[in-house]
Amino acid sequence: MKMNKWTVGLAAAGLVSLTSVAQAQDANSVQTKLGSTSLSGYVSTTYHWNIGDADDAITDYAVGGDKSDRFALDVVSLTLARPTTDGDWGAGYNVQMWLGPDASEILNDDDNGEIAIKNAFLTLNAPFGSGVDVTLGRFDTIMGMESMDYNLNPHYGHSWGYAIEPTIHEGLKASYQLTDNIGFTALFANTIDATSNGNAGEGDRKTYGFAFNTVAPDSFGYFSGSTFDFAYINGAEGDPNNDNPVQNYYMAFSVPTSVDKLSAGLALDYRKNGGGEGQTDSVVGLYLEYAATEKLTLNVRIEDVDAGPANAGYMDDNHDSNPSDLWDMTVTANYKLWDGVVTRLEYRYTNADSPRGDVNQSADSTLDEHSHSLFANVIYEF
Repeated sequence: MKMNKWTVGLAAAGLVSLTSVAQAQDANSVQTKLGSTSLSGYVSTTYHWNIGDADDAITDYAVGGDKSDRFALDVVSLTLARPTTDGDWGAGYNVQMWLGPDASEILNDDDNGEIAIKNAFLTLNAPFGSGVDVTLGRFDTIMGMESMDYNLNPHYGHSWGYAIEPTIHEGLKASYQLTDNIGFTALFANTIDATSNGNAGEGDRKTYGFAFNTVAPDSFGYFSGSTFDFAYINGAEGDPNNDNPVQNYYMAFSVPTSVDKLSAGLALDYRKNGGGEGQTDSVVGLYLEYAATEKLTLNVRIEDVDAGPANAGYMDDNHDSNPSDLWDMTVTANYKLWDGVVTRLEYRYTNADSPRGDVNQSADSTLDEHSHSLFANVIYEF
């Protein structure tokens, strides 16, 4: 505790106590740190309408499971954060809580609780080269076109590519900006999934990966501003009874178009579960965004999915699933009706080949399913 000579003199005269001065200094320190901490978040609510027989609808592309033909509270997200302080050894933190039904998507499969820690990490700056940004704790994965958070995506329902990607890790990642246009991130974590304090079947088995991203400079002319992202993750799930290696590959491109206010992107996801033949899933997704007016934005996503037995179970929680191929189209209109509010209407069509297994169904037969869904999603951001 440091005090100036006037404070020491007043204490000697009995006019103030050193204890009260120390408490005041501690309070000021806390207030200073709290003053730089921000509270933000969002509330997401939705109405789901599965056109036709709700029992036959393919619904697992929406986080939170089946919400067919009903109003739904998706999640209340609350984030406390303090940005990394300036200087060579700056530090900060981020804590994000999910409250509501979708919190169960973060917890273990056998836990239906409605409170979960989505993120909780420290941000540290190490002054090596142009500066290494270190994240330590529980954080979002380093790959993917879409985020787990509803308010950060162009569509309400997640993509099939998202369905086969990791979502959250517990561990360490380090990011370094090689140049103004090229960045690199390295990952070292417990498992490939969101299991809290999880560990693989082999106690010393860890998950590792890296991501590379680049933005085309102005010298590329028409293609300036185009982006390319690549990521790779190798690990195991947080299941002590399952130590099968899981590998995820991801590539994404965005390019300018000749149509004013129209942007386009392409994402490729590939997941291999174990070393067995056919244990793979792959998804190719095309993303289009058109800013029709200052308030209205139209988004289209078209996906082609080749699903293997490793992850075919995500087709329908109520049935055992066979390997399946499908294609999917999602069209979303986002209209800024209120300030700080995301309002969107979404139509989704999925055409699946053999979406679920049937013990009475021959191995050579197929079952085509056409699923039509409408979503009305409103998100308040603060």
